[in-house]
Amino acid sequence: MTDRIALAARNNALWCDAVCRSHGLSTVLDDLVWTSRTRTPPYYPDAVTLSRVTTEYDVLARIDPGDGASVKDSWSRFDLTTEDFARLVVGEWLWFDVPETGADGRAWRRIEATEFPAWASAWARDPEDAAILRAGLLDEPGVHVLAATDGDDSFAAGAIVNVTAPVAGISNTFSRDADEVRTWRGATRAAHQLVGTMPFVSWEAGDGVMAAVEAGAERLGPLTVWIS
Repeated sequence: MTDRIALAARNNALWCDAVCRSHGLSTVLDDLVWTSRTRTPPYYPDAVTLSRVTTEYDVLARIDPGDGASVKDSWSRFDLTTEDFARLVVGEWLWFDVPETGADGRAWRRIEATEFPAWASAWARDPEDAAILRAGLLDEPGVHVLAATDGDDSFAAGAIVNVTAPVAGISNTFSRDADEVRTWRGATRAAHQLVGTMPFVSWEAGDGVMAAVEAGAERLGPLTVWIS
């Protein structure tokens, strides 16, 4: 499973990188860790570990470890409590091969740049969150924003696909009816139609893990998000 986790972690790091660069932040990526020297937007970490051999020092020496700093420990190997960090989220990496057959009753499609503000508002947990994701992300190579409609022009569900061959990541899923299983099934089918047969990676926590598994995901292993 280690190789698959490494692929998932790198894909996730590159998505975090795209989001941070869209906010004008300076980032660094090497074989050990992806980092941002300055504080990242909400819900996005300051670091993502990319190797099982990455150490706490490799991470903390490259970020501002003050209040609000966050680290995605991709193998759940660290104990950062001695560095005044606490566990924020314990989740699991996920792997999707061939999506399940059958329709979810909604029409999924790739959105255009002019539609992105409305999509971001539909995704946002509160109005201020809509500014986290910016339309410039649509110009990133391999990034596709998907939406589903339920018979009207508003977005009933959505997801973002980030291709970093040999895998593609699925993130930022949402659904108006809160049916996560239905959304995972629809999003993975739509993504396969868009980018082909490469496997998909993602991560979830809590009930979201079981929803993804019910939709066809394989659980790869744990990850921990730490916050200072």
